[in-house]
Amino acid sequence: MTKNKYQKGRRSFLLGLGGFSALSLVHKHLSSTAQAEEVREYINNLTKQNNKARGETLRQLAAAKGIKYGGFTQRSHTDISNDQKFQRIFTREYEVVVGGFFGVTVGPFGNNNYNFSQTDAFLNFANQNQLDFRGHPLIWNEFNSDWLINKFKASETTNSEIDTIFTNHIKTIAQRHAGKVSSWDVVNEAIRVEDGRSDNLKDTTKSGVRGEKYRTWLNFLGPDYIERAFKIAAEADPNAILTYNDNGLTYSNPFGSSYEEQRRAAILRLLERLKAKGTPVHALGIQSHLEGHRNKEFDAQKFRKFLSDVASMGIKIIISELDVRDNKLPKNIAERDRAVAEAYYQYLSVVLDEPAVTTIISWGLSDRHTWISSFAPRQDGAAVRPLLLDQQYEPKSAWKAVARALKEAPSRL
Repeated sequence: MTKNKYQKGRRSFLLGLGGFSALSLVHKHLSSTAQAEEVREYINNLTKQNNKARGETLRQLAAAKGIKYGGFTQRSHTDISNDQKFQRIFTREYEVVVGGFFGVTVGPFGNNNYNFSQTDAFLNFANQNQLDFRGHPLIWNEFNSDWLINKFKASETTNSEIDTIFTNHIKTIAQRHAGKVSSWDVVNEAIRVEDGRSDNLKDTTKSGVRGEKYRTWLNFLGPDYIERAFKIAAEADPNAILTYNDNGLTYSNPFGSSYEEQRRAAILRLLERLKAKGTPVHALGIQSHLEGHRNKEFDAQKFRKFLSDVASMGIKIIISELDVRDNKLPKNIAERDRAVAEAYYQYLSVVLDEPAVTTIISWGLSDRHTWISSFAPRQDGAAVRPLLLDQQYEPKSAWKAVARALKEAPSRL
C-alpha cells in the first residue's frame, strides 16, 4: 500500500470511530494548540471504550507492524528475581529489556576491574524469556564510578591515561557481550548548546556534572571522542546496532526558535559530521521524556521533519526512554491520566508514521516503579502516574493510547 492510500485508509477508520480524526494533527497545517485539541477529543472518546481485548499486548501489536516494543525495568536484579508478577507482565508486554551499564554499577573500578552481576542478571532474564537485550550506555559524562571521577578530577591525570581507560572500557564491555546485545547506546547525552562551543558538545568544565565542574571525555580526548567510541564499539561488537542517544528534542515554541529546536539542529549537525567521517552510527536514540502539561507545545510538522532528516542519512530511530511527567498537571486522577494519554498518542502518532522508527522503549512498566517519583515529584504529594500500567499493573488510558497508535502505524514488514 502506498503512503497516500495508507493515510486515507487510516483517516477513514478514525472518522468511523466518532466523527473526527486525530490524524489531521499529522496531515494538516494546524497550530500546536489545534493539534492538541484534536488529540484531546480523540482520547476522550478512546478512554470511554472497553479495556483491551483479551490476549492483546503491546509486544504483539508492535510485532504485527514489524516494530519492537520494550522497556527498562526501573528495578534492581534482586528486586526482579523476587517478583514473579512483575516478570510475567513485563515479558507479556515487552519484547526488549534494557540493561543499565552505568559506571556506578559496572565500573571501571581501577585496574580495569568490573562487576557485571546486575547486567548479567538482566541478560539472563532476556535469554530465558526470548527478549532482545539493549545496553545503555557505554560512554556518558554522568554516573561514572568514583574511581573514574577521581581520575577525571586529578590534576596529574594525563590525556594518555584517559585515552587508555576510554578504549579499554568500551572494548571490555562490548567484547564481553558481543553477539548478545541487539543495540548499544554508545554515547549518551553529549550535546549542550548552552556551553557555547561551535560543535555544541557538552563541556563539563562549564556546565558541570550534577553541580560539580571537572574535566571529562571531551576535555581529555577532544571532540573526536564520539567518533572514536563508535569505531571501537563496532570493532568489539560488529553485529550490534550502535546508537547515539540524547534528550530534550520534543517540543517547539510557536513564537520562535525554542531550546528543543536548537538541540534538534545540533543533533542533526552531529550526525552529519559523524556520517561524513564514515562513523558506524546506525541509530539515533530519542529519549522522549514527555511532559503532560506541554501537549500544546508539540508541533507535529516540525517533529516529523526532524525525523525525516535523520532518516534521510540512512540512520534508524529508536524511541529509547518513553514516559510522561505529570508533576505539573491537576491532581484529579482522571484529568491527569487523560492528559498523559494525550501526550503518548499525539507523540507516537507522528513518530510511528516514520518508517525509520524501529523500536519503542518505555522507561518503566508500572507507576509503582519509576524514576519520576524522585526526579519530578508532585508538589501536592500525590503519587505520579507517568507510565502505561497503574500501581496494581492494570492498563490505564495511556496503555490504550499507545495500543491505538501502534494499531494505526504503517507496517515495516
